[in-house]
Amino acid sequence: MPALNSRRRLALASISLAALVLASPALAAKVTYAPYIQPGDLGPLGGRDQVVVTWQTDEKVPNPSAYQVQFGIAPRQLSTVQPHARIVDNYLAADPALPVPPGAYGAHTTYTAVLHNLNPNTAYTYRVTGPGLPAGGFQAQFLTRKTGSKFSFMVMGDEGFFPTQANSTMLTDYFARIVHLMYNSGKITLPGEPARPSGEFALNTGDNVYNTGSEQSYRDYWMPVWNSDVDSVDRGAPFIRSLQNYIVVGNHDVGGSGDYVNMLATTSSAALYQGQTGGGDALAYYNLYSFPLNGPAGVDPGFVLNGNTNSSSQTGFQFSYNGTSYSSPAAAEAFRASTAVDAGRGIKRQIDHMSNYSFDYGNAHFVFLDSNPHVFNGQLDYSAVYANPPAAFPAYPKILRDWLINDLDGSNKPWKIVVYHHPAFSSGYATLRNNQMRQISKLLEDHGVNIVYNGHEHNYQRTFPLRAGATVAGVPTATGPEAVSIDTAFDGVKTRVPDGVLHVVEGAGGNRDFDGDEVNPRGSGSGLDQDDSATGSVQVGDGNTYPQGPASWLDTHLTTAEMKPFVSGAGQGPKITVNFKAKVFSFGHIVVDGNKLTHYQVSEPLLATSSATTASPAPYGRDYYGKPIKDPVPDTVIDPATGQVVTPSQDGPSVLLDKWTIEKPDLGDQVAVQLIHHQGNGLKLKVKNRSQYALNGAQLVLEAGSYSGPIDETHNMVDDELIVTLGRIAAGDSVVLDLPVESHHIRGKLRSATAQPVEVDCDRNRDRDYDYDAIRDRVENQIRQLTGNLDRD
Repeated sequence: MPALNSRRRLALASISLAALVLASPALAAKVTYAPYIQPGDLGPLGGRDQVVVTWQTDEKVPNPSAYQVQFGIAPRQLSTVQPHARIVDNYLAADPALPVPPGAYGAHTTYTAVLHNLNPNTAYTYRVTGPGLPAGGFQAQFLTRKTGSKFSFMVMGDEGFFPTQANSTMLTDYFARIVHLMYNSGKITLPGEPARPSGEFALNTGDNVYNTGSEQSYRDYWMPVWNSDVDSVDRGAPFIRSLQNYIVVGNHDVGGSGDYVNMLATTSSAALYQGQTGGGDALAYYNLYSFPLNGPAGVDPGFVLNGNTNSSSQTGFQFSYNGTSYSSPAAAEAFRASTAVDAGRGIKRQIDHMSNYSFDYGNAHFVFLDSNPHVFNGQLDYSAVYANPPAAFPAYPKILRDWLINDLDGSNKPWKIVVYHHPAFSSGYATLRNNQMRQISKLLEDHGVNIVYNGHEHNYQRTFPLRAGATVAGVPTATGPEAVSIDTAFDGVKTRVPDGVLHVVEGAGGNRDFDGDEVNPRGSGSGLDQDDSATGSVQVGDGNTYPQGPASWLDTHLTTAEMKPFVSGAGQGPKITVNFKAKVFSFGHIVVDGNKLTHYQVSEPLLATSSATTASPAPYGRDYYGKPIKDPVPDTVIDPATGQVVTPSQDGPSVLLDKWTIEKPDLGDQVAVQLIHHQGNGLKLKVKNRSQYALNGAQLVLEAGSYSGPIDETHNMVDDELIVTLGRIAAGDSVVLDLPVESHHIRGKLRSATAQPVEVDCDRNRDRDYDYDAIRDRVENQIRQLTGNLDRD
């Protein structure tokens, strides 16, 4: 069966969960989460792929022999897999001294089946049969990962909550409309834009549930939308039945603030739609998902890490209920044990490795990082920007730094994309102080990263291409050298080769927007409006008046106007932000075509009418073409007593909020690596950049198994390859390297974030003792001297 060409062929035949339960005997297991797919423990992609099928029941005693999963390229040619099962959400039972709150979620069974040896870029059917499922089984389709250079994906975050309507007990569901749009991404018509291929998978920038990452949050908010039986603007879509959704851990995914996790219960009774931990159901991220387990151990939320010393304390798990704190190593260990599963490469505890992971798709390498405060010694600050001076954060832990360098250096993919929750560079005042990941901005830049996607701030933002300076991770000051340099020439249209890394906030997935011009639940009430359409000024909590819109954004010293009470001259430098969309929900749709990557930012559905007035000509901001955005479709309202949608479904068109393209040019012989000297056990190489572009994240990758020098952040051995990190090589500049390598023939490549790789092939017998650039310079100088003498004569 050929690869699927449309979302229609990926759609599951409509099977309501209610029908699944009704079709079962009265005492049979209840399927609490219908089957869905996960990538499992396989990051790199070679000749074969895999997919994990998982589902949950209310069984307190697993019954894996009663279920089976069938899969194949054609529905009538199916192989059979027997699933494995484990009990989850029951770790409190390991310690009789712990209270069991009345709202505890209680023991459930998670079933997992690994579908091995799949062909890449191929459509497969799978069917799950067993108790709680209909006689014909639960059936859906999926597409395996691609190995080529053309593909499409989506990105969004901060979605998983239904905020309460103003002056009402009713709930609003904004993120169902975004999931619905993502599921139908290839069908969305954008005025003035060509058709785009459907997104094949999604990146989630974190906080996919609120408020504490509990199982009950997934039950109430997440599963009904991402695994909906109905594809509609007010219900979501059967997205995760057919499409992969890679998720990074946000602060709400791991306990609220991301510094410590209450493993017991946050309330005496976690009622429906409260987003709290009901008891025994914390950190559901590590049981409901199966992502690659290639991250380092000892860095999960149970550990509070202390900077570059590589020291940590296992104080991240806490047990507190109704004002009483408990110590329970037994329950903590029971939770860890409950995450043990064979997700494709043997049994591992997922919590040990899944906070940080990487994977390949097409010609891109994706890295997901835990940016939560427990990684930075629990340091946390949510005070207002104007309230007190900002503080610097501890260093990024060495164990994570070493893993990250090895992971990036070990990938030869031309596109490198990093995802973490807390943005290092956000102009949004709601989360401006949570900038701890500035500690690794220079590392990402030097090791070839093209784009960083973040969440946390509930809007869409894009920076100019950034290059980190020496003071990027320090306390911001408006004096001295700039903390970051920006490439203002890059527009993503005519100028497509960026001189730096693009940092993009994708937090407009469906929770309330952080826009001070809108009241809850869509906005944050009367206050600072930072949307790029905003103008004027506003008085804030300290009694001072500050500018709105672009004048409020972060500058190249990483200061803002609201820092003026304690930073003289704050906010006066060039702004690092290009676009800031805070008034409508949206998602990113990215198309990769070889050496080009284009990002489309797509709005939520809109009405044909607008509430604009003369005084407020763009109440919902402006689109990519500068036109006022029409009003969003009416809120989807949910009755918390029944969980039912109580408003009519109303759809509408989307508009383009932003668009930009990155291109990696083929510089051919404009970039060269020369062997200029070879003596004894060493050699001297010269890297010359004669192109018009600065090479960012330049790395020399050589077949050099005989390397005898130090291993550090700039010299690394991955298998038999020596990776020498050069950083930025400006246009017209050269770099000379002395390397302790015993070799007569040097082969490899010069790769960078900027351009396509350049092959390196240097033979000692051909290039020995010749520096061709120096010879050319001498010849040109002699010609100039001769010409000058002739002119004088």
